[in-house]
Amino acid sequence: MAERKKIVLHEDDFAAEPSASRGIAGSSPHATGPAPGPSGVQAPTMPLPAVTRGAPRRVDTATAPRLGQTAPTGTATSWLSSPGRALLVASAVGVVLAWGVTEALGIAEIHVESKTGANAVTGLWTGVVGVMFGGALLGFDSAVAGAWDVAGKRFARAAAPMFGAAFVAGYLGNVIFLHIVQGVAEEAFRGTSVTDNDIRLYLARGLGWALFGTGIGGTIGLLNRSGRQAVNGALGGALGGAAGGLLFQFVEANLGASVGTSRLLGLVGIGALIALATRAVETARREAWLQVLSGGMAGKEFILYHVRTRLGSTPECEIFLLKDPAVSKVHAQIEDRGSQRLLTAMPDAPVFVNQTPVDSHVLRSGDQVQVGNTVLRYSERAIATPAAYG
Repeated sequence: MAERKKIVLHEDDFAAEPSASRGIAGSSPHATGPAPGPSGVQAPTMPLPAVTRGAPRRVDTATAPRLGQTAPTGTATSWLSSPGRALLVASAVGVVLAWGVTEALGIAEIHVESKTGANAVTGLWTGVVGVMFGGALLGFDSAVAGAWDVAGKRFARAAAPMFGAAFVAGYLGNVIFLHIVQGVAEEAFRGTSVTDNDIRLYLARGLGWALFGTGIGGTIGLLNRSGRQAVNGALGGALGGAAGGLLFQFVEANLGASVGTSRLLGLVGIGALIALATRAVETARREAWLQVLSGGMAGKEFILYHVRTRLGSTPECEIFLLKDPAVSKVHAQIEDRGSQRLLTAMPDAPVFVNQTPVDSHVLRSGDQVQVGNTVLRYSERAIATPAAYG
């Protein structure tokens, strides 16, 4: 028998890596590359980079959910995604912008001789305030998520309706205000002692700003194509606007600040109170909602207002999930069927409920729904049932 030729490998044989065309470890065994050399080992073509050794990195799998695995509820929450805080910040941004624009343009200082002209000037001023305030509320979530183009489109779409609603509210509010103020002024002219803290002046401010809040809150709901949200927004806006109007009058009558500063403080108070009242009304009247437990929008809450609620990565969806590349344009939908809500996954868009893949599922309070890398908890208001007798 002929002596078999031995293959001897030296340290230098491992000084370079094989050609990239050989294939990747674990790839198809049919991958092709340059012909092997006489020793049977493919000839090296590129130098191997130096290897730097270090301590192994610890991977925390609890903070990032895998597909089909529900993340723990303790996932860090962005404070700007918290429903209450986010609404307050958005309202503050809106009213400060509104104050800056109206002061820069001098709208509130326009002098006219007639009541109709005064009403129109007030309507113009509240119209600009409404555009800034309402636009900030509508575009805030998208802006925080970095989707400035989406925020800009929502702001632009809201501009005309917001201006119209706020103009009408301001015009009518000033009609009421001037009517009440005229009565107070006539009493003062006849020698009756009247102060800036007269209860009728507070009533006038409260009614005027209640109209403003009603218009803004209702318009936001209509822009979101939801009658129920429009009702909630109008109620919250009316309550918050009325309280804000009282605060506005108090600031103007007692703090001794300049006219511009008084307007700023009054607007900030009105914006905050409208936001708080709207949130309170929505919380009290909501029937079903989703809260994001993990993902780029952790902490965000979505109230299910629509008969059909779509979840996806396009702004056209009622639940617009940003910061999650694993979410399809329209990933799933929830249908309100009266006594129950049915979750349905779209084709080729995996959906998990309580870590189990589903095509459709009747939602129950406490269910955890995963779309892409985003996990949401479904909740619904408990419906009281009559007690059994006998």
